[in-house]
Amino acid sequence: MEYNKNKIVIFDWGGIVESHKEGEYNSNKAKENLIKKLNPAANNIIKKWKQCDSDDTGRMISTYNKTEDIEKWYERIKAKFNLKYDLEEFARLYKEEFDNIYFYKDIVELEHMTKQRCKIAILSNLTVLDKSRIDNHLDLKQYDYVWLSCDMEVRKPNKKIYEIVESECKIAKCNILFIDDTEENIETAKLMGWNTCYAYGYEYDKIKNAIKNFLK
Repeated sequence: MEYNKNKIVIFDWGGIVESHKEGEYNSNKAKENLIKKLNPAANNIIKKWKQCDSDDTGRMISTYNKTEDIEKWYERIKAKFNLKYDLEEFARLYKEEFDNIYFYKDIVELEHMTKQRCKIAILSNLTVLDKSRIDNHLDLKQYDYVWLSCDMEVRKPNKKIYEIVESECKIAKCNILFIDDTEENIETAKLMGWNTCYAYGYEYDKIKNAIKNFLK
């Protein structure tokens, strides 16, 4: 099996590995269950949670990596849902609940097998609170590159994060395949000149065939 060091497949995580599918245990369900455990009277949980995701400047929690910023985010959550817990306890319960989210093991295996043919990477918008879970799902040391918005302080679909990827991997645009479940993220990648696959993790054959055609 020929290995091509000049090609790279970049995978999203949420929606590709971790389920976003209705009917499966996804992040929205985890948020609802977490908040209900902490305050059974809470309502409109997903809508209110989204209202807490950004600060007054529009900066999203998925670009936070400093403790003080995470604390400010949690103060918004705490006030919105009338919670009595400190951040440490909330983070513990968050991990406990979110670890139950369904993820696609066959996609993880496909990603690891792709490493036999070319370089592989992760490019994901996620929070500091999710970093242990993505590692548990993927075993991040298997990847040539790991680009996480909370580390880079910028998130998809901002063009800057794609430029950082190109600068660090030093692979020609035409030799990059990006797999993501969000149309806006895919559109920016297309504008950058990357190959793309707009798919969800439950579309195994679509993702597998996109990789196969890319590596021909």
